[in-house]
Amino acid sequence: MRAPDPIPAIAEPIVIFVINRAWSPDSDSQATYDATRMYWRVGSDTRERSRYALGVAGGIVRGAFRIQSWHSSEEEGRWGFEGVPAPELGVVGTSVERLAPPRGAANPVRRYLDGVPPAEERPVESLAHELNIEPLARIMYGQRELFHSNLLAWFFDTLPETADSVFRDLTVDDPSGIGSVRSVERERESLDLVLRWPAAAPLVIENKVFSLPEREQLDEYRNKTAKWKGARAQHVLLSMSPPREPVDGWTYLSYQELSERIDLALAECDEVSYEIETVRRYSRIVRLLSALLDTTAVHSMKEPVWLDGDQLAAIDLRQTRTALQKLRARRVQVVLEEMGVHRGWVEAGHTRGGPLVWWRRGVRVGGISIQAGWQYQSGQFRRCVVLPHLIGRSDGDRNARAEFAAAHPQLFDFAPLDDVLGHTDLLPMPLEGFGHFAPDFVHRYVKAPDLTIEQLVGATQAIDAQLEALGE
Repeated sequence: MRAPDPIPAIAEPIVIFVINRAWSPDSDSQATYDATRMYWRVGSDTRERSRYALGVAGGIVRGAFRIQSWHSSEEEGRWGFEGVPAPELGVVGTSVERLAPPRGAANPVRRYLDGVPPAEERPVESLAHELNIEPLARIMYGQRELFHSNLLAWFFDTLPETADSVFRDLTVDDPSGIGSVRSVERERESLDLVLRWPAAAPLVIENKVFSLPEREQLDEYRNKTAKWKGARAQHVLLSMSPPREPVDGWTYLSYQELSERIDLALAECDEVSYEIETVRRYSRIVRLLSALLDTTAVHSMKEPVWLDGDQLAAIDLRQTRTALQKLRARRVQVVLEEMGVHRGWVEAGHTRGGPLVWWRRGVRVGGISIQAGWQYQSGQFRRCVVLPHLIGRSDGDRNARAEFAAAHPQLFDFAPLDDVLGHTDLLPMPLEGFGHFAPDFVHRYVKAPDLTIEQLVGATQAIDAQLEALGE
């Protein structure tokens, strides 16, 4: 699952319009243009200087246009423009998550009249710093999904009109009128949020932040709500990362789009209060957090597998560093799966040694069915086997596994990987014998701290071909 490329630097003056409410995945080029071009509160400086306008929905550029003229609307202070497509910018489909607005901002119009700046060389430090000075962000540490769910429930109860502008169009009317009370429920039947309005179908929100959504869990929740009375519940997956593939009955809502929806609702609210300011700051935190998680996305096969350790060191909280490493491992796992690993399977995880990805497949050796493949963790690339027939934690079990490994050295041979890994001068470790992880894992490794995803794909192909030749 390769993420959209980030928006590149643009030297020309740009104005960005958030068009979430007027755009949908079914919108054609004309509909995208109409959603972008009118009507907005833009001052004379913006109208005089801006040369291009971008329509953004869900954090992605949906349309780019060269502005030719401006015209006023019937509503005082709002303006629209006439323009033509601007393919020369090459930005449609790119992500604007790195362009987090300044603190306190909640405006569907975002001005970059000096151009869109290039991506920072070390964005993680900047994002971590901005999050660290936000009080709400500090409160949420260690309970992220719970924090978001609780705050959204408070928002729904405390600012009903503004919250309805954010959420009401995500469900449908219920002609039966069974639902008669506006309410919000937390953790009903393990569901994160259930929003209700009079004469509307319940809106179920499953909330994910650092974890990737799983189809099995979403299917289970949908089966639960199917038993409810009244109109069938509508289901929204609120997540930093989309599911690997569309899930029947669930609408994906990114946190980036949630932030944009909140900003649009707040822009229409003239109230000044503690509650409004809390929601405004929460929207900014969501955008910063979304941008931080975007740094774990895979944009190129030539990227290093792991995140830059120096950048991670800028994040004060160990839990956040670990969560980012886990998410990166999962995203690498998805890319490897999408690259067509037809035999075997890929796993991702995190241990005290750090994040890891792991590919293995079944093979019969010496008349015995085992699993063999590779594991990559903390700069160690391991050729490994799992020996279900020798599972155990005693010294005798360990010795039996070592004897099996010694009898089949081809399973730990790094020679076929010399061209792939580019580490032909390194000796496999340990120099004598094998490494073990109880109860059934045996390995040898070479030090390879900077492997790319492309190299992991190449290693998988090379080992798979060797195992296919060795198998009985």
